[in-house]
Amino acid sequence: MTQTAPPQLATALRELTRLIKAVQYYPAGHPALKSAAGDTRNAFLPLLESGDSLVCTVRKEGFFLADTAVDKNIQVLKKLAAFLFSRLVQHLLVLPDLTVADLLAFGRALTTDPAEIRKAGGIKEILLRQQVTTIWVNETDLKSILQCKQEIETAKAAGTGGEEEEGPGEVTGGGDLQDEKRSLQEILARLCQTRDEQQFRGLLEELVPLALRHRTPEDRLLLLEALALLCRLVTDRDQEQVRREFALHALQQICDVETIDFLIAFLCEPQLPDKHRQLLVSILAFLKQRSAPRLMEHLARETDAGIRKQLAAVLIRQGSQAVPTLLEYIRDERWYVVRNTATILGEIRDPGAARHLNELLHHEDTRVCREAIRALTRIGGSGAVQILLEAVDDEDGEVSRQALLSLGVIGDASAVPKLSRIIRKADFFLKHKGRTRDAIRALGEIGSSEAVPVLSHVLRRRRLFKRRSYDELRVAAAQALGEIGDPASMPLLETATRDRSATVARQAGLSLKRIQREDEPGTA
Repeated sequence: MTQTAPPQLATALRELTRLIKAVQYYPAGHPALKSAAGDTRNAFLPLLESGDSLVCTVRKEGFFLADTAVDKNIQVLKKLAAFLFSRLVQHLLVLPDLTVADLLAFGRALTTDPAEIRKAGGIKEILLRQQVTTIWVNETDLKSILQCKQEIETAKAAGTGGEEEEGPGEVTGGGDLQDEKRSLQEILARLCQTRDEQQFRGLLEELVPLALRHRTPEDRLLLLEALALLCRLVTDRDQEQVRREFALHALQQICDVETIDFLIAFLCEPQLPDKHRQLLVSILAFLKQRSAPRLMEHLARETDAGIRKQLAAVLIRQGSQAVPTLLEYIRDERWYVVRNTATILGEIRDPGAARHLNELLHHEDTRVCREAIRALTRIGGSGAVQILLEAVDDEDGEVSRQALLSLGVIGDASAVPKLSRIIRKADFFLKHKGRTRDAIRALGEIGSSEAVPVLSHVLRRRRLFKRRSYDELRVAAAQALGEIGDPASMPLLETATRDRSATVARQAGLSLKRIQREDEPGTA
């Protein structure tokens, strides 16, 4: 019967894999690292509860406990074995007093570039310099291990010995403010140059606390430089994915609410140089959901129109990412906040925002209603067109008129049937002449040949009652036919050039020439 290694060993090695991935992903000091190391220790403890050390052999094809292979069908363990073997780890010995700190140091050592590991003398030497005493690599003589462990612990107690690692997030040295500035500048320069992943992560760990200490009026330009670099690193497709993720995490650590408010206050300063303004807009726009709530809060209470424009520009740059935050303000009690929100939504042009703007068409303040219609016009698309078509029938004449004109600006042919019905609707006393004229104008702007029949009907028709008023509609129809440019309307326009109304005849002539010009070969 073939012996198998205890299943607890496979579980412990799986947790070691997760720890290595966590070390690769999170910067030192992140809570997730301590949690991953704690889980790994807990997974090893059942194997160590007898008080004996655990010795595991590492080969390229897998792990072995004495001569017994750990389950070779577990792909994660096969990959881990190959990973350790490539770093010249052949034996792994774990003592019963395994600590979380030693597991973290072991994980960091394993994620060091293989060339750097060889340069340092191997994983064993790296662990010795880090004063790791409960995990040993390529050393199986327990007597020698315990003796070396005693020496390290004695050295620790005396405050001497190996190169103890700096705590996560700590910055060594004091120095004055000028020294800190030079340190941050040096870190930024080295980040651009280094290709070593471990060094890259270490530089980011140093960068975060230093950047936070530069949230002062005197040092803010250097803070901007640091944030701009991190943004570039995150978006640089030539960077490895893991480096981009490290840079993003560092950016998120620096850009808390206090930092974002600091940047917004900087942006709102009068007479700010344009190059600084552009950089601030780019950074705040990049932060998207992290900065959008603070931008809207500042915008809601800002009284200066110029500053409001700057804040709105950032939100517009964020695009659809800012929409959820904007929608939180769409029912605000302050009419001007709602109006500004509608303006920004219109500039972002997210089709999903159209149905929310529909609510504003019935707002108690007409300025909000007008802005909502303008926003729907900018968004366009079938959703916005449908809302505007319904708004055409609104009891508020101003809303109805704005909706009609907006349908023309959007230029969607799906609006033609509705507009045609408005024009054909009986209005003997021309009480709704303005509405009819707006519908005619919209059909001309849409430019669909589908509208030619109804416009031709208006142009042909002559009335004795209120003749001059109706001729205004005929002039509008002639102009719309010229804008549509369908050659089929040319005979009617030719006839209309001899109309008894001079204004109708003149407009018909202009429209006819326009169509003839466009219909000529080689004419755009």
